[in-house]
Amino acid sequence: MRQILFYGDSNTYGYDPSDYVNQRYPKASRWTSILQENTAEHWKVIAEGMNGRKLADLPYGRGWLEQLLAYLEEDDWFAVMLGTNDLLLTGRPDADAACASMDRFLEFITDRRDASGILVIAPPYAGSCDAGDPLYEKVYRENLKMNEEFERLADAYGTEFVNAGEWHVGMSSDLVHISKAGHRTFAEKMTEVLAGLQAGPETV
Repeated sequence: MRQILFYGDSNTYGYDPSDYVNQRYPKASRWTSILQENTAEHWKVIAEGMNGRKLADLPYGRGWLEQLLAYLEEDDWFAVMLGTNDLLLTGRPDADAACASMDRFLEFITDRRDASGILVIAPPYAGSCDAGDPLYEKVYRENLKMNEEFERLADAYGTEFVNAGEWHVGMSSDLVHISKAGHRTFAEKMTEVLAGLQAGPETV
């Protein structure tokens, strides 16, 4: 049985913007838990999500990241789904800056782990093209561009890649976090991805 570690932000953590007490979907409703249930015969799913995490945090979080990588065996997988907060938390969404951070992140990871066991997941699209809010419309446009560039970077580094923006998962009313129904859709799509990884890279 292989392990796959998902290194991400609040959408990997399972943040629920409508729950002001727990601020998290119940464990059984998170896509990582549903994915584990769907793939239990072949995979152990490790969810390493943290609210607010950015690619640009790497210089400060490298110690913890190195510990996580050391936990994985040679045949295990490391998956990263970040970038949303690199657009949102600056006040000036910039896909080029996010991609520069992803470039540094992938350089760091591939120095420590073979690229054939790394999966880059471009995140679901945040914002909306008709949000009625200039910031969230800008976030959406930059997210489209960022995901396209993430694919180019994944190809350059030789990692696997999927664009979760194309999955059209349901988003919460804040246009940033995956809805409860969206978590199930995300898990089903990721189940297909893991089946491809299990069969071989050419099927992803």
